Order: sequence, then structure tokens, then C-alpha cells
Amino acid sequence: MKDLYENAGELTKHCLDSLLNDEYTFFDEEENYTEEYLLTYPFRSFSDGFTEVIQKHGFSGNPDSTEEKVKFVRACCQKNQVSLNTANIRNWFQEKRPVSSETSRELVFRLCFGLGMNLAEVTEFFLKVYFECPFNFRNHEEVIYYFCFLNHLNYDSAVKLKEKADSILEQAEPEQSAYEFTKNMGEGLKQIHTEEELLKYIQKNSSEFLLNNRTALKNAKRLLAECTTLATNEFKKYEFHAEKETISHYPKKKSNVDLFLNILLDVDMMQYSGEKSFAKASAFPELIKSNFPLKMQLSKIKNEKPISYDAMRKALIVLSFYDYFTKLFEQNKSGKHFCVFESDFRLFVEDTNDLLTSCGYPPFYIRNPFDWLILHCANTPYPLNEFQDAFRRYYADIVEEEF
Repeated sequence: MKDLYENAGELTKHCLDSLLNDEYTFFDEEENYTEEYLLTYPFRSFSDGFTEVIQKHGFSGNPDSTEEKVKFVRACCQKNQVSLNTANIRNWFQEKRPVSSETSRELVFRLCFGLGMNLAEVTEFFLKVYFECPFNFRNHEEVIYYFCFLNHLNYDSAVKLKEKADSILEQAEPEQSAYEFTKNMGEGLKQIHTEEELLKYIQKNSSEFLLNNRTALKNAKRLLAECTTLATNEFKKYEFHAEKETISHYPKKKSNVDLFLNILLDVDMMQYSGEKSFAKASAFPELIKSNFPLKMQLSKIKNEKPISYDAMRKALIVLSFYDYFTKLFEQNKSGKHFCVFESDFRLFVEDTNDLLTSCGYPPFYIRNPFDWLILHCANTPYPLNEFQDAFRRYYADIVEEEF
């Protein structure tokens, strides 16, 4: 698995070795659940990653002292003329990861400017600490940040460039889109070397900045259509072979999205709301259950409405997971959801990473808990069943027992 191991640190390599070699499973016939591996796995916390970064940038104090670390970051920000709320800095050192939002992304970019990071450091910090795409090239402000980090310009320079770009875009006339993929915009930016060239680029491609997440939405909608068709075919098989009581939790009078979720999760999500809702009752780690692709997110994709970065990336991964393994099992003459070849897992990872990259999102990272969950399931003999077992163990069983 060259792609997964590329540029991996020692702990990340250990996590990958564990994923590929262990025989851990979420299914427990006696439901004792003595080993809560998902909750004890060494995922990378924002606080740990943040601390490692400031140590590389000159912090020599006590790594366990929040106040010493906050003082160091504030001094760096003041030196580099970056305004950042002290409460945010303190929270980030106390296991309060910045959420996936435009506001939080702006704050993290300011932090990177404040610490004097270069482009490579910013990219790694976003990918491996914040678990976000480093730069959205359909957002003109992040295009400017990319240019500034690439050319070692400070935050004050970025602010001045944003003011000029805002003025340009206010007067711009919408034109035909020149780029099909967001990643191609990033390639185009590498050819820009001066501020004048950057502003001309923004002016020439003004329409691109009105098409945020277009590639991702296009691919997600296509995959959702394929997955709902596959799920409908699966349900028809159940209807033909099963007794009525065994498929009672697959109501017929529902949208394709509902039926897809029923088949994917083996749970009728419509029966749970309020205190039983997934967001409140699930025992999954926060980084897994936050923006988990359920009905609201998938319905927005179906209707071509925008969703958050985190929700879109998770939706693409889950849809790719179901699409890949359902089609793989359709080719299995035994009809069983069985995956035996390492090549099946490898091809799934490669295909999904290609999809994510084409949409401007980062590839799988084993120390992101959501990515670990999908990769773990994909590396078992019965990937779809393992995913259902995980969902049952950390949500459905909890709801049934506690309510």
C-alpha cells in the first residue's frame, strides 16, 4: 500500500501495520464488547499535532503546560502581525478541535501565518492535524493564501491582496468556466510568480470562484444515483428471497435515499429522532459522527444543494465504499458479500483517493478516525457487513438498550 505509507511517520506506519495485519472485528456474538478498539485507537488529536508544530517553530517550554504554549503562540502572532483570539488558541490546546467551517478555516490559516509556516508546513498541518483540504482553489481568498505561503509573504500582504481581489470580483462579469477540476486550478497557480499575475489570474477566472465544490457535487450526485440503483436491486432480492417480517425495516414508501441508507446501514434511521437521533445517541468518536452522511446531507446532494466540506468528503468516501464493494460482490457467483484478495482493498483505496484528489480533497489518512473506520471495514472479508456491525455496535444497539 505505497500510497498510504508515503511520507508516513513512525506512529502512522505503526497504525497502518495494525490496520493491515490485525483481525479485529466489530461483531461480537455475545455482545460483550470487551475491546473498544475504535475508542482507544491512537488517532491524532489536534492538540498533539499543534504542540508538535510549535516545537518545530522554537517552543522549548513544558509541552504539558497549556499556558506556556498559549503564551508562545501569542508572541509569534504578535511578531508576525496576526490577530488571533487567545480563547481559540487555548481551546485548541485543550482538545477542542476547530470545526469544519469557513470561519474555522480562516482562523487556522491565520495561525499558520502567525507561526511563520511555509507552504509545505501549512499543507501538512491541514492534512494531518486539522484533517481538512489545505487550499480550496475555488475560493479566491484561499488562492491568495496559497500564493502568499508559496512566496513567503506575510499575513498583511495577504490582506492587501484580498482587498484588491474583492474589488476585481465585484466588477467581474460571469463567464464560461475554464476548469473542469479544482485540482487543475492549483496546477495553474504554480505558473504565477508576481502579485500582478495573481490579480490578473483572479480577474480572468472570476467565474471559477462562483463554482465552489462543483466537481465534488457532480461526482457525489453521480455516485448517489448509482448507489440508490444498486440498493434498489438489493431490496428486490430481499423481497424475492426473504419472509416479510425479515424486511419489515425496509419501508417501501420512501425516497431512494432512505432505501439506500436502509440497505447500507441495515437500520431504518427514520424511526430515531430527538434523544435517539444519531448525533445525540451515537457512541462513535466525534470526528466520525459529525457530518456523517445521512439523509439530510445526501438529499442535498441529490438536489444539488451545497453542504459543508467535511460532509461532502465523508459522503464521497461512503458512496465510493458502497458502490465499489456492492459491484464487486455482484461479480461473485456465490452471491456472498465476501472479499478475499488484497488487490480488492488496494484498488478501492486507489479509486477513492483518485476521486477525492480530483475533487480537491485530501486522500485517506489512517490517523483520521473516519478514514480508519472505512479502511478497516474495506480490509475485512465482509466490508459492508463490518460497516453495518460498527454502526449497530456504536449506535443502533445503544438506542435499543437505553431507550
